[in-house]
Parts: sequence; C-alpha cells; structure tokens
Amino acid sequence: YENVDTQSRTNFADTLLSADLNMGVGLGPNWDAGVSFPFLLAQDVNSDVNNFRGEFAQTGVTEVRVNTKYRLFGDQSHGLALVGSLNFNQIENNPFAGEGAGPTMNIEVAGDRMIGPVAWGVNFGYRKRDPGRQLANIPVEPLGNQWIASTALSYLLPTYDIKLIGELFGAIPAQQSSFASDRDLSSLEALVGMKIDVTPSLAWHAGAGTEVIHGTSSPDWRVYSGINYVIGPVFAKSKDVIVRVDKANLAAPGSDAFTGKPQASEEFVARDVLFEFDSDNLAPLFLQSLQRLVDYLNQPPGFKMLVIEGHTDSIGSTEYNQGLSERRAESVRKAMIKLGLSKDKVQSIGFGETRPVADNGNYQGRALNRRVEFKLTR
Repeated sequence: YENVDTQSRTNFADTLLSADLNMGVGLGPNWDAGVSFPFLLAQDVNSDVNNFRGEFAQTGVTEVRVNTKYRLFGDQSHGLALVGSLNFNQIENNPFAGEGAGPTMNIEVAGDRMIGPVAWGVNFGYRKRDPGRQLANIPVEPLGNQWIASTALSYLLPTYDIKLIGELFGAIPAQQSSFASDRDLSSLEALVGMKIDVTPSLAWHAGAGTEVIHGTSSPDWRVYSGINYVIGPVFAKSKDVIVRVDKANLAAPGSDAFTGKPQASEEFVARDVLFEFDSDNLAPLFLQSLQRLVDYLNQPPGFKMLVIEGHTDSIGSTEYNQGLSERRAESVRKAMIKLGLSKDKVQSIGFGETRPVADNGNYQGRALNRRVEFKLTR
C-alpha cells in the first residue's frame, strides 16, 4: 500500500479486480474449518493528484484468513451457527492496520432460513483488531474494533445449476479513529454474483459490487472471482453406507444401521454414493451393506413390511428425476429380494425431487437429497 500525498481525497473512483482461493475441511457433521487467500489482481484509481489518496503498490495476496464454524442447530429449512476467524494482514505499509499490527479476530453469529425457493442468511458479530503504530506522514490512525453485519439472499436456477446471490455487508466503528478523508469510518457495500458447483468439492463464484456508504473499506466498484475447494469429513461416525436416522432430522446420520434393539418402526437412509453416477446401477459397497441390512431384518421377530423410497436432487427435469428415483428404488428392492427378503414384504416408490432434506443450492446439500430411504414396520 502506498501513499500518494497528504491532503484530503475527493471526487475519485476506485475499481478493484480481486479473487479468493478458499479451502475447507469438514471436521464432523456440525463443524468445519478452512483457510482463504484473497488476491488483488488489478486496480484502477482515478484521482486528482493534488489530493490525498492511497493505492496498492503491487498485486498479490492481501490477507490470510483462517476460519471455523460450528452449527448449534438446524435442518433443511433453518439453522444457527457460531463463526470464528483470524485475519493476518499481508499488505506492507497498510495505514488501516498500522506498522507491526497483529491478527484481527472476528466472532460472529450466523443464521439462515429458507423462504420458499429463496435462502436468506444473516451474520452479526464483533471484530477485534490488534492495530500497529500509525505510519509516519500518513494522516490515518489504524482502525479500531468494529461491529460487523451482513445479510444475503440466494436463489438456485436448477435448469442451469447456477445459484444467484445478492449480499449487503458492512461495519461500524466500536472505537473512533482519526482519518483525514471525505470517507466515513463506517462502511456498507452491496454485491451481486453467482456460484457454480464444478465438482463435488470444487465451486467457482464471481460477481460485482459497489459502495452504499462512502466508507474506508469499500471501493466505488468491485469485480471479484474465486474458487472453493472442500474435503471431509475427516472423522466419520459410521463405516456403513446405510445408517439409522433420527426421525426428527432425516438429514443427520445416527449410529450404525445394524445396532440397537429392533423397534416397531425404524428408518434407515443410504446416500447416492451407493449408485453409479446418474444411473440405477448399484455399487459393490452398497450390495455389502444391503446384505447386512437384509440379515438384520430377518432376525427375530422379523418384519411386516419394508417400503423403499427413492429421492433425487432438483438438477434436471422433474420428469427425469421422478423416473430416476423410481428406478433406483426398484433396483434396491430387486437386490434385497435376491439377498433373502420375501418379495411380498418389500415395496418401492419414487418421490423424485419433491422431498428434499437439504439445500439444493450447493453440491453438499444435493448429495444429501440423492438418497434411498428404508421405512420398516415390525
């Protein structure tokens, strides 16, 4: 970051082209962690050189961000989580951080809710800074602590597998600082963009934004692009591809499928890892789990009826997904009969995309929706 002169800046426009590289890991069903590297790719700063202004002296990594999130509760329609992050400034001579600044810590509460086909999210938190010394000959004190908040809406276009996103985010100072500029210490910025899942682990997003408040942290215009890469979970609760589920939350796997005392009614779920891609062909691992489930069902006292339900995500046409769910459920039914169940006690039905248990707007949610459920009556 470099200072051009020392007068108050007025009547100029900034345009930034930035990118983010994000990597995350699932540490459990409710806990994840990640790291991101924001890059400045290009900038365009127009200003009267007789006025004070600042700009980046070169492009590159501007910050290293380490974050973690823990979900307190939630299902496919709503949720609440705690978010913590540390930001490590990589910009030399950054007047907003100061010389010798330490990391910035952010603590936030994040919530989300589905409103019909639209997902709505909100964040609110506190940003605690460890500012360094004010740079010589720069009329800017390093920024102090801040209150931060954001809200966003997203809508999935299932035909194109694209999620449209709009976001409003900003900050207000919890501590006052001296700043020789026409810009406000508070900031508020609006963004619109889109996100595309390229693979189960890789997503690409891009968009543009503009300032709402003429603040210190907001360029007049912003264009951004980034990728997200996700791995995990590192620790799996069950080695079985079929798991017993909690009736209160179908998306949450419970204990191994074949433990516990038989009950009058039981439910199990299997994910789409059990099938070859976009087909009803069973994977070998699934057949092994189906055999264990068949053995479990045939134990005393036996069972009266097993209903096998097929479910899909929302990508593709409604008619295609309905047919695929029916074929998958029937494929499982035939396999279980061959493995030892009475055909008179096993039924199959397909629901297509009509009963999601997670958000179809991201790859991980769609993976949860592509499933086979087993409804057992003793």
